[in-house]
Amino acid sequence: MSTKAILYSLLITILLIVPAISATAVANAAGPNDGSVSGTIRDSSGAALTGAQVLLQPTGTTVTSDKQGSYLIPNVTPGTYTVTISYVGFANSVNTITVAAGQTASLETILTVGSASQQIEVNATLEGDAASINEQRVSDNILDVQTEAQIRSLPNANIADVVGRMPGVTLQRNEGEGQYVQIRGTEPRLSNTTIDGVIVPGPDPQVRQVDLDTIPADLVGSVAINKTLSANQDGDAIGGSVDLRIKQPTSDRPALMIEGTDGYTPIANGRKTFAIGSSLGFRFGPQSGQGKKFGLEVGYHYDYNGRAIDDIEPVPNLDGPNNSLSYDNLYIQEYLYDRTRYGFAGSLDYRLNDHSDLYVHGLFSNFRDYGQKYAYQLAFEDNPKYKTSVRRPNLQVADLAVGGNQVFTRTFVRYQIAIAHSRFGGAAGNPGAEFKVKKHSDVGTDCDYVPGPSQYRPQYTCNVAGNPTMDPNSYFLDTIDLTFGQATQLNLQASGSMGINYHLGGHFSTFEFGGQFRNEHKGQNAYSPEYDSNDNDPMSQYLGSFNNHHFYGGSYRLGPVTSFEAITGDLAANPGNYTLDEGTTHLQSDSANYNLQERVSAGYLMNTIQFGRFHLQTGLRIEGTNTSNTGYLVVNDADGNYVSTTPQYGSGSYVDPLPSVQLRYKIDNDSDLRAVYGRGISRPDPYQLVPYITEDQSTDPYTVGIGNPKLVAEHANDYDVLYERFMPSLGMIEAGYFYKQISKPIYGQQSIIPSTGSPLSQNYAGELVFQEVNGDHAHVQGIEVAYQQHLTFLPGVLTGARINTNFTYTNSKNYNLTGRSDNPALVGQAPYSWNIGPAYATKRGLFSVGISHNGANIYAYQYQSTGPGAVPFGVNGPFGDNYFYAHTQVDAKASYYLGKGFTVMAIGENMNNAVFGFYNGSPGYMVQREYYKPTYSGGVRWTQHHE
Repeated sequence: MSTKAILYSLLITILLIVPAISATAVANAAGPNDGSVSGTIRDSSGAALTGAQVLLQPTGTTVTSDKQGSYLIPNVTPGTYTVTISYVGFANSVNTITVAAGQTASLETILTVGSASQQIEVNATLEGDAASINEQRVSDNILDVQTEAQIRSLPNANIADVVGRMPGVTLQRNEGEGQYVQIRGTEPRLSNTTIDGVIVPGPDPQVRQVDLDTIPADLVGSVAINKTLSANQDGDAIGGSVDLRIKQPTSDRPALMIEGTDGYTPIANGRKTFAIGSSLGFRFGPQSGQGKKFGLEVGYHYDYNGRAIDDIEPVPNLDGPNNSLSYDNLYIQEYLYDRTRYGFAGSLDYRLNDHSDLYVHGLFSNFRDYGQKYAYQLAFEDNPKYKTSVRRPNLQVADLAVGGNQVFTRTFVRYQIAIAHSRFGGAAGNPGAEFKVKKHSDVGTDCDYVPGPSQYRPQYTCNVAGNPTMDPNSYFLDTIDLTFGQATQLNLQASGSMGINYHLGGHFSTFEFGGQFRNEHKGQNAYSPEYDSNDNDPMSQYLGSFNNHHFYGGSYRLGPVTSFEAITGDLAANPGNYTLDEGTTHLQSDSANYNLQERVSAGYLMNTIQFGRFHLQTGLRIEGTNTSNTGYLVVNDADGNYVSTTPQYGSGSYVDPLPSVQLRYKIDNDSDLRAVYGRGISRPDPYQLVPYITEDQSTDPYTVGIGNPKLVAEHANDYDVLYERFMPSLGMIEAGYFYKQISKPIYGQQSIIPSTGSPLSQNYAGELVFQEVNGDHAHVQGIEVAYQQHLTFLPGVLTGARINTNFTYTNSKNYNLTGRSDNPALVGQAPYSWNIGPAYATKRGLFSVGISHNGANIYAYQYQSTGPGAVPFGVNGPFGDNYFYAHTQVDAKASYYLGKGFTVMAIGENMNNAVFGFYNGSPGYMVQREYYKPTYSGGVRWTQHHE
């Protein structure tokens, strides 16, 4: 921990201890005749308004309404006061109340929209925009929110797609959908994912972050990114923390919704999509001061996406005296996917009184990312290959939390126990088969690279009808790979906290303290055998029926493809025709299996105080981490024969103080300025800590992966400045700067293993070793600008126009990386990202467009300037770092209310057929470019009452 961070910790501790000592004294000394003010804030439909600002004058005390629209101001001296309630987009409410000694003065408030011009927009989308703006306005953290109505206004297949439309976020995409999020120029593992504040484990066995494509977007009530953290939140979020909020019942009137869509994608002879979902929420039971005591909300979602991908993956090189661009290999690949996703979510709460409740909530989501791949590998002066594989990943994420919030006269208590689980079936890899041309054949000798119609469509002379390369009788079965097993993670978590409301020098303040314990157990148990074919049967024996005569817009020819069921059927029926490769089987099975246990214990102190225009929160969180793990070392002899598997053990323990200071200054009634300092942590990925060794023999040279149990967690000092302005016509402008100072960043290091006589070199000398290591230090900084507004001030029909747009610029450096003379950008840091979301609303209709851009960013380091692994053409050459291409995508959705609860919808996704891919060094040195084509859908939604 740096000297600066230690000084900050000491300072904040002092700032906290003084209020801690005085809080109890002041609270206990508060007069027994003090009263309080409480109430509930709702809109004209009876729905609770969360995040409304309540100002009590002349004391200047400010509080905000909770998820039930309720608020409480304790320790109020008897007398007459003015209560002003404000909510962006709605007219202010001003009331005079009298507080009697020892009594609670209650005020029930119904807010109406701010002006007549907004009356046409009194619907779910207006309420959704207002809710997100108001929550961001009153939050102690720098926060971005997408409500359910905003999520539904655009085509968002999963949670990653939702978060990708928010400021400062870029997506890591997979198969045409978002999978992981990169927040503020940091790679996915530097961000955290929670469900209502409960950390959920990622199903992927090798990484910590959650595969957000596992969870349907329609299953949650809102999504929030905490870009700064308070001391009462988990500290492992250097980039940010994504919180998924389960829907909550806010009205006594039942709300039932059923929705279904059907669609089509014009690729690979046509692919279908389908989705259906429903939700029901209401409050029931005995009546209390704030409504009925019981609340229930349940939701269900199912979708099927028959996705296809036209993909090419060339291998660039520079040849000849002029170093002209050529491609040594060209992979022509077709992917067909049957992606099904379903989930349930629900919440049940019971109001003990007007400001206290007990609750249980949970979510379960399952994602079957099934598919198959057909791939031809064309090679210059070498025989071609054909490979096929199927994938059967079955991902699950689930959580269940039980807890309560109890508010007393001057104190409050919160407590919760939770269990979270993830599973990844088929985690060890994709079963596949490889067909090769026999060595004595001359097939492929006339397979030469030639320039194509564009630099992004290189050609090979053998990729034409009638060439032996396209003849299935030219290929013979070589190997079959299978895989069985799964990876799982189980988290058990308990937390509790207590807060004391007090006055310090006449200023309303809250002192809070609490603790949390989390036990995580993650591991993989899988078996991945490889069988060698003895008979080398021809590919023509296993042909399937699929063909695609319009592959890649007709630029390439996709040859005949196989049926994997026929291949595995032959293995089952004729086991004597195959031999188990024990060396490869143990290497790819045993080394991938592991067990990891991680225990995190945390305690925190936090103080919040209001004085005049200032709102100051200081906090200190201390987290202790203990890990223990088991991996496996597999030894094969020089001929590849299996020798032994030996368990390898690792462990670690460390303690981290994580201070934070969050200051909000009220410039005027509509503008704020924020300044924040915080310290965050990012623990290594689970599999990075395992002492494993793996070998990939499909590369040249072979690639060796080695685990590193000596990895330590990354830390960051985070600094933020943000200006916010809120507009009465339902709008907001934000402009801010952030800087993250990162210590011990984790990055991938690669080098050629020398011949030294060590056990490692005896088995892997001359091979390329890849290992995650800790670097020296790094930084990332950026500017975020966001603007959203309902343009009701425009004349005539333009009154219904809206805009929601954001822009982010970032830059970064990772210093003193081993084997490099430069200081590259951080993995995942895109210089530019932006979203433009124009929309137009009428009394019955809403038309929205979402245009998202993610700039090019590094996916993996692979450049070395010196040493045995050095590349000859520099960091911008064909063997430079591996980058994502820049990606711009256009989506749109239109909905129109017919009446009687029915709304029709028309949806377009990826309407510009955006390209996805990777390149090395510079965009001209592409290594993958693939297309998905647009998806067009239509649907109907029915609600019990007009939204």
